[in-house]
Amino acid sequence: MKRISKKLIISGLFVMGFTFVGNTIAQDLKSAIKLTDSEQFNAATEIYQNLIKQQPQNADIYFYFGESYLKSFFTDTANVDLQEVTLLAKAQFEKGVAADPANPLNYVGMGKASLYSGNYTLAAADFVKAESLIPVKQSKTMTLSLEKQVIAFQKIAEGYLKAPNADTGKVFPYLRKAEKLDKKNAITFLLRGDAYLFLINDGSNAIINYKRAQELDPSSPKAKMRLGQLWVRAKRYQEALDYYKEAIQIDSTFTPCYRERAELYAMAGQYENAQVNYKKFLALSGQNISAKVRFASFLFLTKKYSDAITQINEILLQDQSYTFLYRLAGYSYFETSQPDLALKSIQKFFANTKPEKVICSDYTYFGKIYSKLSSDSLAIEKYRLALKCDSSNMDIIPDMASSYNKMKKYGETAKLYELKIRKGVAVTNDYYSLGKAYYSDQQWGKADTAFSIVNQKNSDFIPAFLWKARVYSNLDPETKDGLAKPHYELLAEKAKADTVKYSKELIECYSYLGYYYLKSKKFCESIDYWQKVLFIDPKNEKATGAIKDLKTRCPGK
Repeated sequence: MKRISKKLIISGLFVMGFTFVGNTIAQDLKSAIKLTDSEQFNAATEIYQNLIKQQPQNADIYFYFGESYLKSFFTDTANVDLQEVTLLAKAQFEKGVAADPANPLNYVGMGKASLYSGNYTLAAADFVKAESLIPVKQSKTMTLSLEKQVIAFQKIAEGYLKAPNADTGKVFPYLRKAEKLDKKNAITFLLRGDAYLFLINDGSNAIINYKRAQELDPSSPKAKMRLGQLWVRAKRYQEALDYYKEAIQIDSTFTPCYRERAELYAMAGQYENAQVNYKKFLALSGQNISAKVRFASFLFLTKKYSDAITQINEILLQDQSYTFLYRLAGYSYFETSQPDLALKSIQKFFANTKPEKVICSDYTYFGKIYSKLSSDSLAIEKYRLALKCDSSNMDIIPDMASSYNKMKKYGETAKLYELKIRKGVAVTNDYYSLGKAYYSDQQWGKADTAFSIVNQKNSDFIPAFLWKARVYSNLDPETKDGLAKPHYELLAEKAKADTVKYSKELIECYSYLGYYYLKSKKFCESIDYWQKVLFIDPKNEKATGAIKDLKTRCPGK
């Protein structure tokens, strides 16, 4: 996964025009949490940092600050590095534990960080420690608030819900514990809906829980958005749009809903509507870098390559640590026929990216770019790396073949199509391309076999009949035996179906047959075929000359 800018998370330098909500620490913490939920991570970061300066012993602040890091990954898994944000989050949780060892939330946070890192044993130990700090019985004298106890159980459940190996056997028991403490907490039902939807694929129970969450907290847009996401999974897009609309009506500043709606419009091919919603997402997010990065990725995926380039360049002027953007820039420049700029971008991407961050399509595009710049030997190197990266990617074969053909290495081209045939994924056109490669490599017998297979698979594919005739013409270069004659006659018969479309093929057929009859000293038959050539191409000099010469040998013509 790609990395998120440390400057984005740590400094929040690009937040503009943000005003704090309220005057107390509690109010500011609620504001920061709401900003995190709205994916406005830069603005949230600035508040968390200011709150820590004001109250360094308030363990809750460290917990929600760490949570903000983790949420930045789950809202953008394609561009945010999980390992990086997990380390940053864990650092905040450790500070929270040091500030208040009796607060269970930061132990929960440490457990979640361990879960996401794949350390289930350490995570379980952290969760056990957190539970040990929650009173078994409720009393008026307890120091830990009921709200915080509920949050602790909810967060443990959420951790298991989002873990790489999610386990309903862990999720539901903690949600039951949270519900036992507070039967009217909307978040519990929201998480239960997520568990039913994403872990069990039980849409009916997910809907029941989402609707219960909405009843308990009608001022929150989260349940409505979840219902929209549910209907997207069910491919009932109008219902999804309706729920997104309702969510936005509840809270028009809830930025994730605009992004979800944008991506739904993109799925439907309504790219203009998609862009409108993504721009709204950007505007509400304070034009923060993370949102801009997602927008750039969105523009590329919706094939708005020029717009993607503009957005990428704008981001890179502010922060060049998003190295994967050089990948997108390289791809986009290639798609807009700017191979020189594409090469510079893709080279910069490789120079600044860890090997484990490279994906197979990087090599493919690198090869395409080199091929476009006529550096086909370098293109082949990259294509081979792409094939090594994903040996099942047979879509790359035509690109590799094109480079080999330009280098006149037809034997290598043939090997590529042979590979595709061995893997059992060849289509009719692959046999045709294989036949042409054999033909160019003067492997006449193999070429004949390949074209015969094409003819069997598609008896109306005229080009294969043409090349098969040419094969036999090369097997009889002096036209002594007329080996190509029956093949040109068959081709001519099939090409008559559309004399305009196949005029060049017919000229070749009639020219061969005219020459064949000339060699056979059947001069009148020869004239007949040359006249057919002139009927298609009245200015054909070869036919004109042949007829002029033959008229003396065929009286009456």
